[in-house]
Amino acid sequence: MILNAKSREFMIWAAEKRANTPTRVNDLKIDIKDINHVESDEIIKIKSLMKRYNCCIYNSNSELKSKAHLVNFAKSIGMMTYDKNNIDNDAVCSITRNKLNDKRGYIPYTDKALNWHTDGYYDQKPIYSWLLHCMIPAEEGGENRLLDHELVIREYVLKHNDIDLLERDNAFTIPGNDDAGRQDTESYVCSNKNKYKKLHMKFSMRKDNIKLDEKVEVAMLKMKNIIMDDCKKYYLTYKLSKSEGIISNNILHGRNSYRDGENMREIFRIRSYERI
Repeated sequence: MILNAKSREFMIWAAEKRANTPTRVNDLKIDIKDINHVESDEIIKIKSLMKRYNCCIYNSNSELKSKAHLVNFAKSIGMMTYDKNNIDNDAVCSITRNKLNDKRGYIPYTDKALNWHTDGYYDQKPIYSWLLHCMIPAEEGGENRLLDHELVIREYVLKHNDIDLLERDNAFTIPGNDDAGRQDTESYVCSNKNKYKKLHMKFSMRKDNIKLDEKVEVAMLKMKNIIMDDCKKYYLTYKLSKSEGIISNNILHGRNSYRDGENMREIFRIRSYERI
């Protein structure tokens, strides 16, 4: 699909996308009996929500027994291979502020707010989906903010005619990080030139440690304005309770700051190289 408001194909897609936009958090919700043994009809419902909204929120009536059970659940919905470049060096990463190692300064492992971003924007290999499962909720705050990246791209194309700048494979560069063993990484901001032929986004609100040429910088500023202003009407906010989770085709998301109670907030996260 050509991302141009003069394209008939794009306008048909844009109309369909607008018709399939969640208006409330409940539109994304599904109850499952047991996350350790998900039934086939529940998997069908999850995939249906994902196809329509690129996101769903589940509630399991039974507690998760182990990380292995969460991986089995992820596989059952199509998340087959995983990014293990995380604090646990594992398919399932524990997100909590109680991480006493070399990555303790990374914002996800603190109680600070996270601005709008997609996962893996700094990686060469695209992250197409992720899953968050709540083991222990925060006492106060910690809500997840959700925004379908396809709606953002839709709004941008309807308003501006230069999204081709953001489709370049070298639209931005993330400088290498010796601690993470990562070299300079160039990438697109948005593209549908992938095996799924679906819109994918690599985006962060960050201003530091990202290189843009002059034209792309202007386009990126317009993209940020689209997110902060034009797309406010699409924002959804939800605080996960114990045994609840979010599954997403790597939509834009953020997190409010939080305060722990007697027990520290703990979220299990899986990042996958497959789209659901």
